Amino acid sequence: MFEFFKSTGHSAIESVEQMLVTMLTDGHEVYTTATDALFGGGKSKETKREVRATDKGINQAQRDVRRELMLHAAVSESVDLPLVLSYMSVVKDAERIGDYAKNIYDIVRYGADFQGAPDRDVLNGYRQAVGDLILEAAAVFESRDEERAQQLVDKADGFLDEHDAAVKAAFNMDGAVPDAVARALYFRYLKRITAHIMNLLTALVMPVDQLDYYDEDKEDRRDTA
Repeated sequence: MFEFFKSTGHSAIESVEQMLVTMLTDGHEVYTTATDALFGGGKSKETKREVRATDKGINQAQRDVRRELMLHAAVSESVDLPLVLSYMSVVKDAERIGDYAKNIYDIVRYGADFQGAPDRDVLNGYRQAVGDLILEAAAVFESRDEERAQQLVDKADGFLDEHDAAVKAAFNMDGAVPDAVARALYFRYLKRITAHIMNLLTALVMPVDQLDYYDEDKEDRRDTA
């Protein structure tokens, strides 16, 4: 697939690739800002502006990517249609990472604060793991390393099970209802960010007809493989 990139005259596609990488790093910025607030920073007008401004930039980048791809497909003499379709699809996954990171800040606005939580270290461990995953995905996508992409997908797949288990545990935890709700939403958003990272990486490791494979629950994937 990526022999396409090695030929000359494909600056539009290379620009799209770089925009996708930037969307991931910007998504990580939103994620970091939101989780910093959740783990002690608290809500503020400045943080709200930062989260929304960065997310707005990601949304604009999504539109720019789609525009570049349409123009490339319309005017280029040599078009790798599966690659164009792949990028047209997975750009939404890059955009959704920022959206779910923004949702994490929403639970801060509702009053969630993990700073003094008895399980803070566990919650922070998941925070760090997903943050690292976003940056790893950006590096893998930029290098177009299909082997590393598959390794990262397999690693992230294990996270999905852990996030599901954590959501279930939140429903059964003792204590105040708002604490349980905050944890359930937190792990739900971590799961969705993880799944969208995996979907983005399918552009490197799967044919175009199997994109969005990781939006399905594991038991349902067998029916689509």
